[in-house]
Amino acid sequence: MQPITLYQRVNMPGDAPDPLKQPTLRQVLDGSSVIHLTEAWKRVERDSFLGFTRFEAFVGLPLRDERRTVLGALLLGRRSALPESTTIVDTLRVAAGRLALELELRRSRDQSKAKALQDALTGLPNRLLFNDRLETTINEAHRTGEMFAVLFVDLDRFKNINDSLGHGVGDQVLDAVARRLRASVRASDTVARYAGDEFTLILRHIVQRDDVMRIAEKIVRVMEVPLTLEDGSELHITASIGISFYPDDATTAERLLKHADVAMYSAKGMGRNNFQTYVAVPEESHQQRIALETKLRVAERNNELRVYYQPQVDSRSEDIIGMEALIRWEHPELGMISPGFFIPLAEETGLIVSIGEWVLRMACTDTKRWQTRFNLPLRVSVNLSALQIKQPNLVEIVRNVIDETGIDPTLLDLEVTESISVKSIPNLMETLQSLRDLGCRISIDDFGTGQSSLDYIRRFPADKIKIDQVFVRNIGVDPDDEAIVRATINMAHSLKLGVVAEGVEIEEHFNFLRDHGCEELQGYLFCRPLAPVSFENMLAEREKLFGVSGGGAELLSR
Repeated sequence: MQPITLYQRVNMPGDAPDPLKQPTLRQVLDGSSVIHLTEAWKRVERDSFLGFTRFEAFVGLPLRDERRTVLGALLLGRRSALPESTTIVDTLRVAAGRLALELELRRSRDQSKAKALQDALTGLPNRLLFNDRLETTINEAHRTGEMFAVLFVDLDRFKNINDSLGHGVGDQVLDAVARRLRASVRASDTVARYAGDEFTLILRHIVQRDDVMRIAEKIVRVMEVPLTLEDGSELHITASIGISFYPDDATTAERLLKHADVAMYSAKGMGRNNFQTYVAVPEESHQQRIALETKLRVAERNNELRVYYQPQVDSRSEDIIGMEALIRWEHPELGMISPGFFIPLAEETGLIVSIGEWVLRMACTDTKRWQTRFNLPLRVSVNLSALQIKQPNLVEIVRNVIDETGIDPTLLDLEVTESISVKSIPNLMETLQSLRDLGCRISIDDFGTGQSSLDYIRRFPADKIKIDQVFVRNIGVDPDDEAIVRATINMAHSLKLGVVAEGVEIEEHFNFLRDHGCEELQGYLFCRPLAPVSFENMLAEREKLFGVSGGGAELLSR
């Protein structure tokens, strides 16, 4: 607890007693007011600072919160006496009250921010805080020339544990894994729960790569130790670990994580329960790519692909108004494979065209079923890749899907990334306008990450702009990114476009975006992407609790 000091400025010699170490301050911090308007230095005993300064007037007031707990102290000293007037003391008491309120608000904000950056189950840093620490570590390593490692740890067959033993047991496993990971590394390292059963680590001050291998081997062995559950039964768990190094493998946070993710899937492909480092050797990378391409082609035929849905909410009512359709790959042996891992491959090989059409059809089918069952005008957002837009028959494909599923085209939102340009797709504007003529809405995805000019955006046949999460996650952290978000919202409204923000993860993001007029929000603050059955269950709960026209905000994990 630190006092707030308001001393009249005086020149103090170097041997002056420290005012913060005097018994008078302790008396105030214990809750007692000290008020001497004249001859203070004579009246306050055992205070060497007041004796040294010869302050004639001295006032010390405790700063209390609403529960009367002392948060700090307001101290005022003056070389000349103050008139015997209650007005002066009353004014100081008002000032103390205002300062106490500011202290309490600051403490509440700090506690709220800390809570928002912590995983509720394990107490570990969450994804947001991990990303921030990784950026900080990169900046420091750039200055010092330090090498460090990023580890991506994924539990093997965790979904089976949840499905067969229940989420309660799953939570016990995640909590135990968190404790084992913390015990396996140094205090200077970072351990975070990134998402679900995925954990990420930053191992700092690395001298040799072999040091990291030893730690990874230690983690693998520690995970193998049988876990005793609350009911006394034992459970065997294992983990697959991927490793990437700064600066050898990448120099940005995004690529370090991606490469560690790639290495982790390589570990799963090697039989799980082991660790692999990222391999950038062209021959091996090519072999891995060919093997994954083969698996991806089989995945399409074997119904291993899934469509998940992340709710989109109205920023004012906080009710569900739509969802984004997101592709997932559930491999029978490797488990859930990250979209960031296989989507680039699907685009390179052209598989994204058939996969994209399948996602569109599934999303429209599910949405139409939910619209009918729950009598809700839900909108569904589906991403279109550059290769899909290049198809000469794209408009016909979309029209057929609309006719087959019976969905209202005005409730189908087709998202195209801002980086798509007229140069790469000569018929871009005409194609998008034809889709709008069908009744579909067009959104510009990942806005702010491309190089579009204002004139280009003005001519773009769009209905909405979707602010990229890279800017949203820095709200409350980076004033420049906040300025970009504000400018984007204002620009969109001036062009009569709606605004959607993705990556909303904490209350500070939510409040900022709502206060600046962003109409729709999407992110982990409300809900993670859900499998169709889970999304339908959520809508059923909404209907049960609120009726057809009620607000559904209570159902979302805020």
